[in-house]
Parts: sequence; C-alpha cells; structure tokens
Amino acid sequence: MFVVCDNGLRCFKPPCPARDVVLLPSGKRLPRTDAALDRLTDAERKRVNDVSGTYYGSIVFGGEIDSGQGPPVTARRIIRDATKTEAALCRNRR
Repeated sequence: MFVVCDNGLRCFKPPCPARDVVLLPSGKRLPRTDAALDRLTDAERKRVNDVSGTYYGSIVFGGEIDSGQGPPVTARRIIRDATKTEAALCRNRR
C-alpha cells in the first residue's frame, strides 16, 4: 500500500520527478518516484484526478514495487481514502 505525493519540484521538460511515493504503514519514502496509473480503471483514474489524489496523498493505492526495468511503482487499484495521518506523511519530507 502506498500514497503518492507532490514533492515540490517543478520541471520545464520531461521526465519530471515531481512526485514521491510513501509506503504504508512503514512511512518509507521513495523520493522522485511517480506511480504508473495506467492499470487503474477509467473510473479510478477519474477519481484520482477529481481529488488530486497524487498531489496531497489523499488516496491509498495497492500495487507493485519493482526494482527492475520500467516504472518502479505501479498502482493496480485504489484501496481507500487515506487517513489524515497517512496524508500527513506527504508533508513530512525527511
């Protein structure tokens, strides 16, 4: 399980590492890592866009973490809304 957060970086051309993934429940941060959302359903992707789910860490995703080729983190489904404590991990950038 993980949340995706905006890390404050801004870029002028891709690739742009403007997201961090925070693993739950450990709170381990994968800096400058974005989650691939292409495995989510259209309805799930719309929900993510509607609530800025990869900006504030407001959605908990289930998926895979791969240290090999391709995107290192792939979201396969939305599990639930993040708790306030989970979303606060996005603001804690240690």
